[in-house]
Amino acid sequence: MTFGVTPEDRHSVYPAINPDNFVGALENKVALVTGAGRGIGRAIAIALAQAGARVALLARTKSQLDEVAEEIKTKYGRNTLVLPVDVTNQSDVAAAFKKTENELGKLDVLIANAGIALWRPFLHLDFNEDFWRIMEVDFKAPMFLIQLAMKSMVERKAGAIIAISGQGVVQRFPGLSGNSASKVALHIAIGALQDELDASGESGVHMYTLCPGVVKTELFKGYNLFEEDMEKMKQGSTKSWKGLLDTAGDSPELCAQTCVYIATGKAKELRGRYIDVSKDIQSVVDQADIVKKENLYNMSIKQLDG
Repeated sequence: MTFGVTPEDRHSVYPAINPDNFVGALENKVALVTGAGRGIGRAIAIALAQAGARVALLARTKSQLDEVAEEIKTKYGRNTLVLPVDVTNQSDVAAAFKKTENELGKLDVLIANAGIALWRPFLHLDFNEDFWRIMEVDFKAPMFLIQLAMKSMVERKAGAIIAISGQGVVQRFPGLSGNSASKVALHIAIGALQDELDASGESGVHMYTLCPGVVKTELFKGYNLFEEDMEKMKQGSTKSWKGLLDTAGDSPELCAQTCVYIATGKAKELRGRYIDVSKDIQSVVDQADIVKKENLYNMSIKQLDG
């Protein structure tokens, strides 16, 4: 086995992903961000616009999207396309995609960020209303949009697709069976899709699953957890949950600027793989030969030899 250098932990924007490095880098590019009304999605949309992209903002709540659009207009003088759509409504999503390409141009960057979270033991979930709803939002919805994007991108042999994932891909968290299952499924699917693209000579289209770090405000709102409960929760939590709670506090901009870095093609040697924004991406890219040789940042099941 070839050993590399452990990437440095990162919890906020650092030199390799500094927005000053990407001024105009996405000029004349069209990007679509789902879940763009708040939190991580909002930060991603703003970062893409700052880098020069024409951005379509998709989420359920129009008032939130209007606020993001106004901020982008005020800061960067760029118009956006507001798309108040539920990602699980396929006909509305297809119409929104068509509107994006008609009004902004062919899609160059897709950020599938919309998702829901529910922390509850499986036996206490309503299977359809809770567990399967998570699969619909966190797996089925992004896959539908990814297929639409791929059709457009393959025609032009270029494009970047980033599916926002989570640590459930690499760790098991009790109480998050639905979220973990959906994120693992998404990661495996994206790896398979990238293999299909590479095998057909379409490597200009590059795809990734991206762990956004542990952004405290969004995490605890989604799981109905609050700051005053953290210490109490740690005492009774599993090792994996305690580690997650201890590291909570990554900035939304960390994920946002990592998306810009990836969208420009700088991480193309890592396509089809899982990237964690809390690890210095430049260090990982610099060691891409080792990553590919050892098949790192991919899921695998360890088995007994023989």
